[in-house]
Parts: sequence; C-alpha cells; structure tokens
Amino acid sequence: MGDALDRSRHSLHDHVALADPHKAAMTQHLSALQMKRSVHLAAVDDTRNLQAKATSHAFPITTVSTNLNFDAYIAVGFKGGDSSSAPHLIVDSGNTSLIVPRWEDIEAIPDYQASYRILGQATEPWGCPANVVKGPIQLFDSTGGLFTIDGCTFFACTGDSPLHGHRTANFGTGCIAPWTASPTNVLPGLGITLQPILSQTDYPYVEFDYAPMEPVQEAGATAAAHVHSMIRIHSVVPDGFFLLDIVHDCRWMALIPTGLSIAGSPTKWPGALASPIAMIDTGGGPVYLSDPHDYLCSSEWPEPVANPFWAADSTVAKSIQAPIEITVGDEFGSYSYVINNARFPVADQGITLVMSPQNTFMMGQQGMNVGGISALANAILVDYKNRKVGFRKK
Repeated sequence: MGDALDRSRHSLHDHVALADPHKAAMTQHLSALQMKRSVHLAAVDDTRNLQAKATSHAFPITTVSTNLNFDAYIAVGFKGGDSSSAPHLIVDSGNTSLIVPRWEDIEAIPDYQASYRILGQATEPWGCPANVVKGPIQLFDSTGGLFTIDGCTFFACTGDSPLHGHRTANFGTGCIAPWTASPTNVLPGLGITLQPILSQTDYPYVEFDYAPMEPVQEAGATAAAHVHSMIRIHSVVPDGFFLLDIVHDCRWMALIPTGLSIAGSPTKWPGALASPIAMIDTGGGPVYLSDPHDYLCSSEWPEPVANPFWAADSTVAKSIQAPIEITVGDEFGSYSYVINNARFPVADQGITLVMSPQNTFMMGQQGMNVGGISALANAILVDYKNRKVGFRKK
C-alpha cells in the first residue's frame, strides 16, 4: 500500500493515522478479495456480461478507527495491472476527483499505452505533480469479480507534494452542481472538468453502508480496522431513502441545515446564519459546527466533555455527548434524525457535537458538518444523476 496511503488526508476532517494493525487488516482483506476474484474469474469468461445483468454491485471498503474517529478505504485496480498490489485510496466526500498515488504503477503495465492515455500535466489538489490520465479503473466486487469503469479521467501522481512531502491517494465521492463549482475540477489549458468516477457509470445511485456503530466506533486510542462496510451502486433508486436536493454552486456536497436540538430541547441554531450549509461527510467522527452568533457556545449544555484534539485550532470550542437531533433539507422538504449515545456500548460512548464560533474544518463556510457519526446512524445515498443526497435510518 505504501507510505502515500499512510499520510493521505481527508478534505473535511482530521484523518485517522494508519497504525500497524490497520495496515495488517487491510492487507489481509485485499488478499482475501484477490483469492475470491481468482476463483470467480476461473468460473466465468466475461465479467462484463455479469455486470450487464446486475441491477447493483457491492464493493467492500475497509474502515479504520481510533479515538471515535474513522476513515474508509477502497482498493482500485488498473487494466492489466497486478491486483495484489492495488492501492487503497481514502474515500473522500469532500473531494470530487480520483487521485492515485503512483503513475509508475500504470507505466509498469505491459503495453499500458493501449489502455491509458496522458492528456497533460497538472497539480492535484494536495500539491503533487501529476499526469492527467484517461483510461479504465477497476473496482473489486464483493463476489470476487472486477467491475470496470471505462474512460475515467483522473490524476496519477508523478512525485511527492512539496507541501506535505508525500503522495495523495484519494477516492473522491462528492456530488456537486455544477462540477465546475469546485475549482480543483477545472484544469486550465486542458479543457477538462473532472468528476467522481462513480458518477460515470450506468449505476448512478451510490449507497454508503457502514458497519454498525459497535464495531466501527472503537473506544479510546485503540487502532482497529473493520471489513464489513460497503459501497453499493444501483441502476435504480433503492427503497427507503428520503432524497433531498444538494446545494448548488457549492464546492462541497451539502444540504441546508434547518434545525438542531440538544437533549430534546430545540435550539435557535442556525438562526440568522447567512446561507448555511450542512456538509455531508462519509468519515470522521462527531458533528461539528460554527456558531458565530452565539446561539450555542455561551450556554451550558448537558453532558459536557473534553474537546477532541483536532478542535485545538477552532476558537473556544465546546463539546458534548448528549443526544442531538439534526434536521437538514432543501426548498421542498426536510429530514430529521437523532444521534444518541444510548445506541452505543458503554465503552464506546463519546462526543456527539463539537461547537465553536468558527470551526476551521468548515473551510470558511457557515453551517455544520454532519460528521461520520451520521453515516453510522443512516445509510447515505448519493444520486449523481439528479444531484441529490438521501438518508435511510439504520
């Protein structure tokens, strides 16, 4: 997997540093998938025929967690490449492009020019010099087969970032409208606008289904890796999801936050915030928000706890572990859900909400990030075709 993986950063929250137990579990998981794939391909001649008959596909992802924070990783392959050394990329809803860490892996494929074409050079969002490449990307299906997405345009790093001294490995999954709303998607001089590779299939409805809270939300600083989470892609909208329009002309996938209750008591937040957004995160930990008008920060709330280390850069942060209810919506409707520590084992109960006048991870925006904890309380559906986000309570 390489050092690039160890240091890859998520866009919207502090990353989980990979410890040796994480890497061992991920290596074991990939080896098991490779064995399943070998058996599968020995039994069929054409995986594409199977793909054409299916209405959905599931791709295993590995979640890694410490200190009640988690990230998710997915393995990607290249046509003709060695799948046993496929890179694991961080699943990032704050990014809208694919960035693989090593162009050298593609260049090492015999006759790679038959499948991959360099369109030009650019600097990817985290600062690495990169080739802009067009060609197929392969994902590992839960059945052991390969799912090929043809004609993908993506970054392939050719060197370390001068900003961070490492390479980027990032599987962007954000849905924004238009794709040009993120300046990093627009490549000057190349006439190219990037978008997530999962938006470029005949299965535009993408479900993020994480393992139950109990195994994912490991207590304390113990490093853990879990392999029971999935990304599922569907050709039709699956049942049970409440769909909302994303905020347009925003560089991050977001809805509109319309209400927040703490311990059963409604608050005035977001109140008079100008154009607040609720960033949809597919990793991380507790909900966090900015409160510049002091609807929350000066008040005393039930079950206060110490701030997480990553809140040190945010002004006068305050954290709680009390139950919260979040309401998000669009101009046509809204959806509410509760995050309650009572659903956690005692050892795993932790922070539900971090509030501060201005949270640095909000990237200068007003509003909230619903946190990875929301992705554990709900299955989340991204509708790339109609630019919507859906929720289904677990």
